[in-house]
Amino acid sequence: MQGVPASDRTAPTIRTGRRGVKGTWGAVSSACAAGIGCAARASIHRIPTRLVLRLLIAITLCALLGSGPALGAVPLLASRARWGAKGVLTWQAVNEHVLGRAGESNPCGFEAGRAVVDAAWEGDVLVGRLTLCTACGERTVPYLGVHVSANGTVVADVPLLPGCDSPGLERGRLVLAPLAEPPGRRPLTHHLEAGEKLLQLRRGKAAQAEFQKALAAKEDPGKAWLGLGLASVLLGDAAGAVTAYEKARAFAPGVLLSYNLACAQARLGHVDEALASLSDSIDRGFAASEDLLQDPDLAPLRGDPRFSALLVRTKNNEERRR
Repeated sequence: MQGVPASDRTAPTIRTGRRGVKGTWGAVSSACAAGIGCAARASIHRIPTRLVLRLLIAITLCALLGSGPALGAVPLLASRARWGAKGVLTWQAVNEHVLGRAGESNPCGFEAGRAVVDAAWEGDVLVGRLTLCTACGERTVPYLGVHVSANGTVVADVPLLPGCDSPGLERGRLVLAPLAEPPGRRPLTHHLEAGEKLLQLRRGKAAQAEFQKALAAKEDPGKAWLGLGLASVLLGDAAGAVTAYEKARAFAPGVLLSYNLACAQARLGHVDEALASLSDSIDRGFAASEDLLQDPDLAPLRGDPRFSALLVRTKNNEERRR
């Protein structure tokens, strides 16, 4: 890895791609308050060590959130919804951005925590994408879910091609009715917390081991894969970061995570994949054109004609946020 002595390659510091973003466990919300949630991202570059401890936890959490502050009141969802006859979907809402994640029991047999609904509120309608199993294979389709205020149910008509029926739908509709919380303790986060502390200490290999244990213990898979991506960054392993970020995106897609993935892909010279990930980040609201022009990780992309169009879209996002 360029710029890092061989004796220190297991513990490079982490730089953020947006100046002025600072945070600790007690100030994550303020770190996430910049237009797109946080334009900060992990990258394989050295910075003064004093910044790392203040930034890393905010980076870790904001990469999962990927949403700015709410502009107005949005409907409140129960944390769990019935999906199909016996399945469960869990809602994770941050301001206007909403993820619906597969429960341990679900009609598609998805891994628990897998992102099914990836949307944002527009009034009382969730607008975004839906991933389903169908007779024609897994499909991601547009999603418009209407919130029924009387009972908290979210209903969406999901048109599929003839012969491509899905066990996750009821007569062509996705009906997600609220469920009561089950008795028992909250999910454990022991290994996740340990891994995050080790990341702060720049101990990449030890953090990697804790996040792998978190996966084995069935702690939050989105956070575990994100942690493995950040640990790979610390270890100078761009390929490992790409693999982990791609896994994390299946559980907790977001603006910052797609940007992180684009940077890691660009470092490997995977221009097409990096441009696609960057485009996804912009679709989700990325609004930091200065980063696109100055981030050294994105240098391999700037000579591509498609980069100019991405820059224009990013500037448009900036204008909309003013």
